[in-house]
Amino acid sequence: MRVIDAHAHTWIRDIISEKDLEARRIAAKRNGSTPQLDSPAINLKQAMTKAGIERAIILPIDSGLNQEMPLTLTEKTDWHVDEIEGEDSLYTFVGIDPRRGEEGIAELERAVTEKGCIGWKMYPPNGFYPDDDEYYPLYEKAAELGIPVLLHQGFTSRYKHVKYARPVFVDKVAADFPKLKIILAHVGAPWVDETLMVAAKNPNVYVDVSGWQMFAARTPIKLYQMIVDAKSFRVFPNRMLWGSDFPLFEHMMELVDWVDFFANLEIPNVLLDAGYPQVTQDEIENVMWKNAARLFFGEKL
Repeated sequence: MRVIDAHAHTWIRDIISEKDLEARRIAAKRNGSTPQLDSPAINLKQAMTKAGIERAIILPIDSGLNQEMPLTLTEKTDWHVDEIEGEDSLYTFVGIDPRRGEEGIAELERAVTEKGCIGWKMYPPNGFYPDDDEYYPLYEKAAELGIPVLLHQGFTSRYKHVKYARPVFVDKVAADFPKLKIILAHVGAPWVDETLMVAAKNPNVYVDVSGWQMFAARTPIKLYQMIVDAKSFRVFPNRMLWGSDFPLFEHMMELVDWVDFFANLEIPNVLLDAGYPQVTQDEIENVMWKNAARLFFGEKL
């Protein structure tokens, strides 16, 4: 089965803040794993080859307004673009905090029209609610450029603020910009029902399943329940994207195993007996690659 990873990350310690490095050390100690302080594109490529993933989308984060960062906004964009130069399987979004205003608008246009970025990543836990009218000029620019916007939703790392990452704060944006394609990352866990509600009422809203390796590895029934609920809301299969959040969940489930888990996903009898329908292979293919191919690359399937 073909696979497109709609949610991956690359970095080296020289481009992220001391606070984020410390947050990774704290998380690793809690999980009993090795801190992910460096994860360059070569690591992602090796994992993709092993897992049979044909393309991956890298999602930079702009934390420059709430932490001291080694690079400026434009330098960070250029770092991510330069890192994947010549790679035909890796693509990158641009990370921009909407509080940057005119600077953000200019960088969004530069990143897309000059540097080849294919979307805009927002990280509300850095300290903002995304439905503030002040940010509407950036949404207008994104709509004009014809690019999707992906927002981190739900659980976040140390030193950031989870209250800003509730899906309900995206609903107004989705309603006011119906032509703007919006992706709610991680199906908003733990606010899954809220995420599916926002997506169900706004046909321009998608979800991605990155980070759900945590449930697949430990409590898979939660993942199965999310899938059948998403199908009831008509978000699965046509507005759900497969993603990994690589490398952040490798200690729980390696990329190759996450591909295998989802590609062979079947709803268990306990949910079928409760009246939920089984998923089909065609539906799984939509999630694993077809939706991403349409959304990110404009492919006609």
